[in-house]
Amino acid sequence: MGYKNILIDFDDTIVDFYDAEEWAFHYMANLFDHKATDLDFLEFKKINHQHWEAFQQNKLTKSEVLSQRFVNYFKRHQMEIDGHRADILFRNGLAEAKIKYFDQTLETIIELSENHNLYIVTNGVTETQKRRLNQTPLHKYFKNIYISEETGHQKPSPEFFNYVFNDIGESERESSIIVGDSLTSDILGGINAGIATCWFNFRNFEPNSEIIPDYEINSWTQLKEIVSGEN
Repeated sequence: MGYKNILIDFDDTIVDFYDAEEWAFHYMANLFDHKATDLDFLEFKKINHQHWEAFQQNKLTKSEVLSQRFVNYFKRHQMEIDGHRADILFRNGLAEAKIKYFDQTLETIIELSENHNLYIVTNGVTETQKRRLNQTPLHKYFKNIYISEETGHQKPSPEFFNYVFNDIGESERESSIIVGDSLTSDILGGINAGIATCWFNFRNFEPNSEIIPDYEINSWTQLKEIVSGEN
């Protein structure tokens, strides 16, 4: 079957978030006179991931995540910093980092927008995500953009998707599919919402035996066959 409505994650699905995150991390670290290495960035990514997982499990609030991830990283380097200030600097870096698309991303989005309703569904801070999106021409091709901070809920919660379908129409679920890189956020969220799921596995990670998507792709061109019903 084909799909009329395509919900698409932003970071690491439409754009390469790794590059932006790395640039923002070094930008922030330099302002604290911390000469971070590539290994330091990987260490921060691990800490950051752990904190956001704790948020999804309701073990931390979002404000705690945003500041404590930096406090805990710098503590490992024998530095005491203001986590709130570090977060502001980091998010400024994210907003200013150059946008890098995956191969055939814009071309595919433009083509799909001619016959499908496209929506961005992204977790993140509204101000940061809007500044990043404003660097792109994506607004022209998407019917709407849903940011977790604005909805009051985070993927994969059913409440996030309830917000989306309250807006675009509850009856639209059966003709909708979500495309995203995160099994625990996008794919699990889609399963919770009762819609089709497509895992954008561009880094060829091993699948998770507990979270199984309806489809798996590693390039944008593969998506066209799935949503048109030709696969």
